[in-house]
Amino acid sequence: MKEKYLGIILSIICLNLSFGQKLQEGQKRWNSEKKLTINDFKIKISDKNNEAIYSQFVISNSAQGFDFLKRNLNSNVENIFLGNASWIDTTKIENINKRIEFQQAQFDLAEIQARKFRKELFIRKWKISKGFDIMNKISNEIMTEFSETRLKLIKETEGGQNEEKLSEWKEKIANELKELNEFRFENKKKIKRSK
Repeated sequence: MKEKYLGIILSIICLNLSFGQKLQEGQKRWNSEKKLTINDFKIKISDKNNEAIYSQFVISNSAQGFDFLKRNLNSNVENIFLGNASWIDTTKIENINKRIEFQQAQFDLAEIQARKFRKELFIRKWKISKGFDIMNKISNEIMTEFSETRLKLIKETEGGQNEEKLSEWKEKIANELKELNEFRFENKKKIKRSK
């Protein structure tokens, strides 16, 4: 049930927020070299009523009038970890690094969705010249898919406890990131249209 609400909240956030290139305090843009650490979780709790660790992500987008003329739109979509909205209870967790690694897998899942978003924008970029409704439509689709996939990851891996299933998911995630490599945020090169 929590995951459904999360999806709705994230979709609303994505529609209403537009992050610039500069990150706000507590935010972390996805980067293959810089994984999540305990220090990225800004809310430290000790509460029996909450999950021991929880991560909040947002896939934001922004565009301006002539963005459709750019070589690619990768920098218009960001995958951000919201540290100020994420918590960890170090008193409940036996293997903190393992639990943070599971949160990183979810962040990586969000990156797949961000890359799919960038790809869709690239494919439909001429439609942006007619209005930004297309971005909102893609954003809603992407966030819905992210929420569903994240829930499936959590369920199938038993919250990251089933190491065999988690290993399968990590391999699948790595393959998808590789397939969508040209749509990573850092890529500023021209992307060729596939025929």
